[in-house]
Amino acid sequence: MKRSRTLMAAMCGALVIACASTSMAMVHSTSVLAAGMFVDHKARAQTPSHTPSQTGANAHASNTQPWWSGFEDVAMNRLMAASQGSAGSGVAAAYIALKVKTLELVYLENTRAAVQRQTALLQGNTLPHDDFTKQLAARRAAASANIGKLKAQRANYIGYLAAQCHVSEAAMNELLADALQDKSLPRFAADVPRELPMAVLSNRSDIHLAAALYDADAEAMPAGVIDATAATDAADAAGEQQAIDMPGKPLYAQAVAQARDQVATALQRLRAQSEIANIAYARVMNARAEFEQSKSRRDRAQISEVQLMEDFQGLLLDLHVLAAANGELALAWVVFMGSIGNDTSVDAVANSSNTPLPFLHKVSRKLRNP
Repeated sequence: MKRSRTLMAAMCGALVIACASTSMAMVHSTSVLAAGMFVDHKARAQTPSHTPSQTGANAHASNTQPWWSGFEDVAMNRLMAASQGSAGSGVAAAYIALKVKTLELVYLENTRAAVQRQTALLQGNTLPHDDFTKQLAARRAAASANIGKLKAQRANYIGYLAAQCHVSEAAMNELLADALQDKSLPRFAADVPRELPMAVLSNRSDIHLAAALYDADAEAMPAGVIDATAATDAADAAGEQQAIDMPGKPLYAQAVAQARDQVATALQRLRAQSEIANIAYARVMNARAEFEQSKSRRDRAQISEVQLMEDFQGLLLDLHVLAAANGELALAWVVFMGSIGNDTSVDAVANSSNTPLPFLHKVSRKLRNP
C-alpha cells in the first residue's frame, strides 16, 4: 500500500472525484462490519471468566456444562446437539472454519468490487505508466480465483457438518442461516491462563485408564503447575519428557508426564495464537484509523477516489488477516479444552494428517499483490 502512494499522487491531478458516491455504500458496509469485530474483541477482553487454571478434578465433576458451551454460540450448541456428540471437536472446528471462510469471502468480494471501481475510474485517463492498471487486472483475477476457492471450501464444510448431523445440506444451510449472517466469530469466554495446576490431569480419561492399569490414584497428582514455556524448554533441553516423581509406579508416571506435556503444548499454542490475534487486532485498529483519515482527505479533494479504494483494500486485507487469526485462536481453544480432558480425541482431530477437512490457513500479506 505504501509503495503505491507515489503513483497515486501522480494520478490525483488527472482524475475527477465527482463519482465517489458509487463505492461509498460498499465502504460503509465494510466499516460497519469492522466495527462489529472491534466490539467483539473488546467484549472478549472484558468478559469476566472462570479460567481453566481454576479447574481441578472436583470442579470438573461438579461442572455439568459441555466444553463447547464456553464459546457461548447458539449455532455451535445446535450443531453439537444434532451430531449427538459424534466427532464433537471436528464439528466445532468445521463450524469455526466455516465462519472464518464466510468473513474472508465478504472481504474478498469487497476487494474485487474496489478493484473494479478503480479500473472504471482509470478508464479514459492517460497514466504515466501502465503498471498499475496491469496490477489491478492481476488483483481482480487473483480475487476472483480465491473467491471461487472460498466458496468451494464453504461448501465442503457445509457438507461435512450435514453428514455429522445426519441432515441434508439444504437443512444445514437453513440451520446456519442466521449464524452466517452474523459476522462475529465464536469466542471462548475465558482468559488465556498463564499456567495450570497439575490437578487438571485428573480430568483426562487416559489418566484414569492408566491409573486403573497400574493401580494408582488418578486424583492424587503431584504438586506443581504446568507452564508451557518451562515445560517445553525443559523437554527440548533434555531431548525427552521430564520425569514425574511418583516412586514405585514408573509406567504410570510416564503416562502422567506424557499427559502433562500434551497440555503444555496445547497451552503454548493457545498463548501464541492469542498473541497473534492481539497483534492482528492492533493492526486493524491502525488501518481503520488511517482509512478514516483517507476518507476525510478524499472529502476535502486532497486525494482521489482511486487512492481511497487503495487504502480501503489495505483495511480489507488487515480485516482478512484478523478473521483468520481469531479463527485460529478459537481452534486453539478447542484443542486446549480437549487436552485438559473434556474431549480426549481433540488433538487427533485437530492435528491428524488424515483429516478430510482443511483447517484454517495462515493468510499472507501478499494476497493483494500476488
